[in-house]
Parts: sequence; structure tokens; C-alpha cells
Amino acid sequence: MLALPRMAAADGALAITSNATQDGVAYGFVRNFPAPTAQAAALNTCRGMSNTQRTQASCRIVGMFTDRCFAIALVPQGGATTLAWAIETDRMAAQRKALTGCASAAGDGADQCRVVQSRCDGSTWAEQCGGHTDVSLDRRIASCTALIGSGDESDADLVGDYVSRGNAHADRQDFDQAIADYGEALGRNPTQPVVYYNRAAAWRLKGDFDKAIADYDRAIALNPRYEDAFVNRGIAYAGKGDTDRAISEFTTALMLDAGDAAAYRNRGDAYVDKGDLALAREDYDEAIRRAPGDADAYRSRGYLHFYAGDFAAAADDLARVLAAEPDDTYAMIWGYLAAARAGAADAGRRLRPGVPAGSQWPGPVVELFLGSRSAEAALAAARTPAQTCEAQFYIGEWKLLHADKAGAAAAWQAAADSCPRSFIERKGARAELTRLTPP
Repeated sequence: MLALPRMAAADGALAITSNATQDGVAYGFVRNFPAPTAQAAALNTCRGMSNTQRTQASCRIVGMFTDRCFAIALVPQGGATTLAWAIETDRMAAQRKALTGCASAAGDGADQCRVVQSRCDGSTWAEQCGGHTDVSLDRRIASCTALIGSGDESDADLVGDYVSRGNAHADRQDFDQAIADYGEALGRNPTQPVVYYNRAAAWRLKGDFDKAIADYDRAIALNPRYEDAFVNRGIAYAGKGDTDRAISEFTTALMLDAGDAAAYRNRGDAYVDKGDLALAREDYDEAIRRAPGDADAYRSRGYLHFYAGDFAAAADDLARVLAAEPDDTYAMIWGYLAAARAGAADAGRRLRPGVPAGSQWPGPVVELFLGSRSAEAALAAARTPAQTCEAQFYIGEWKLLHADKAGAAAAWQAAADSCPRSFIERKGARAELTRLTPP
């Protein structure tokens, strides 16, 4: 997700006259101000509001605040000598407390009390909301919410606040909330291609490819050279199964930036979906040439080698993935299968017991190949249709390794029939079935 820039400062200070009844009313404040000079600036503002030397001399700093709000309440008639102030965690709380203090001091005139000033400092809020500090997603969201609710943000700031909160929701995979926040931002400024791009990504990750494509269209209309939008619009078309349009999108992206390794890798994935493994291999090779440390490209090429029956090459590429990302359980399983199919004597050493821990999927599959779980038990451990289809593919591999070709074919056919188009298990099952029944 991409964020809109914003600036943040440091502190807030509030100054008022120490005795409004005797000295008159004056106040001054600063917020989002450099901390070392905040007090002096607030005092100068208070003194500048004063119309007598006595009032000027009465100005005092009564509070410093960071990521908090202040309010001043007074009776605006009869000399306005009743004055109360408060600093609280949010604006409404500060206003309520200031009004209560004013009412207490005003006696019979309590119903005349009014809030005459209320502002918030959002220094740390701004840094946390924008993800500029190492805080939790909940803290980022809370800080953005505080800024939005402060009533003290400019229209441009509010756009950034909503985008930043949308980004935090998206990072938490709460895509509905992310989409709502991006919509709020676009309602205030519909000319930002990055916000359409962010919302498109949320739609795509939610699985609504048509709405994702519509937002990528808007982003590209505003910025016809938005290369990342072309790449991700291609991914959305691939998700719909329109591989030819996906390939066209990735090709356009490469015309804009011939060095984009992700565009090569994604176009390779689309060629795999189309069944053109030779062109896919060319794109994966080019992606790796341009980004030698890209584990995703090695992963995709490793699966491609497996589909093509080059098991030794598949084992090598997937070993590179595991070296970079040791927690990739699927790369571990496929690397083991590739090594076993290549006849490597040490294939079993590629499996790590207890990864992932307990019965977390695909842990039962690891246990199947380690010999501590039966095929029936591995299938029974699947909790969703996606896990069931995956289990069928891996059971097919297990049966083949145990010389049960008929059982393997039945399991692979079940995987090919039930797995979603994008699943590596579906592609693997189809490749295995082709190998069993050559033309």
C-alpha cells in the first residue's frame, strides 16, 4: 500500500491569564509545535491578545500537551471574567470538562458558558498514523482515528489520515474497513491515483476482481504511466482467468519499465496458466537475472520445473527459497517432493518435523510424508475445501512414491477437479496426470 505524505511536528502548549476576574481574559496556544519553543510561542500569543500591560503580565503556561486536546470555556458577556480550561485525551472530553469548570465558577450564569477555543496536538498521532514509527497496527489505526476526530485537520490532512488508516486496515487484512477509508479519502479528493490504486489492491485481495480492475482503470486514467497499476491490473485479470489480458497488462508494464522483475515474474505465472511453459521459463529467468535475490521468482520457477518434470532443477530452486524464507512450508514440501522424484538419497532431510506446529495446516501433510500420519488422517485433518483439494494432491504424491499409480491418479484427478485455478496443487495435479497418460 502507498501512503500520502504529511508533515508532523512535536508539541502543544496552552497559556491563559492566571486571574481572569482581576486581570482580564487572554489566552494563547500552539499545537504541533517544536517542543523547545512551544511555551514561549503560546505565551507570546496570549500576550498579543491582551489589551493592557496587567493582562499581558498575567499570562501563564497552564499546560503542555502532546497527542491531546484542550478547550477553553467562558461566559462571553459581562466582561467575560469567568474562564475555565481543560486538557484531555480527546476534544469532546476537553470541552465537557472546560464547560463544567466554567459552570462551577459562574454560579447563576452557568448556562451562559460557551467553549470559545478547542484544538488538538497530533504530533505523535501523525507519525504513528502514517506508519513512520514502529507501532502496532491497532496503535496506527487509533492514532489515525484520533486525528480524524480532532476537528483540527485540514482537508488535505484528512485525505492523508484516511489513506493511512486504510493502509493499516489493509495490513491487518481488514479489507472492508480499508475500502471504506479509501472511499472517504476519494470523496474529499478524487484526483489521487494512489488512493484508487490502494483501494484496487484491497478489492483484489478481497477477491472482487471486477471492482479492483475498475479502480486500477481510474488510477491509470489519472496517471497513464502508472506502471505498478498495470502490473496489478494484470494480476486481477489473471485472478479472473483472463490470461491473455493479464499477459497484455504485464507487457505494457514492461514497456514502461523494462527492469521490473515483478512484471516478468507475474507474466511468467500467466504463461504457466496458459500452458506455455517455455515462455514462462524465459520470463522467470529474466526476473531472476534482474533481481537475483527475489525468492518469489525462484519459487515460481521451482514450481514450473516441477510441472515440467525437471525435478532436480525444481529441488535446487526451492532450496534457494527456503534459504531465504525458512518458514515457507509449501516450498519445503515441494522441495522434498522434487528431490524425492529426482532420486536424491537425502530427500527426507528437507522435511522438518513440527513445521508448522501442531495440527496447523499444512502440518498434517508434512506428517504424511514423514510417516507419522496416514493418508486418511491427512485428508481428515483438512478443515476447508481449499485444504481438502490440497490434501488430495499431496496424497497423490504420497501414493506415487509408494508405487500406487492408480491411487495417485485418482487423488490427482480429485485435486484437478476441485482446486481453484490459481492453486499450485491444481497445476501440479494436471501436470502429473499428463505424465501418467502421455499422448
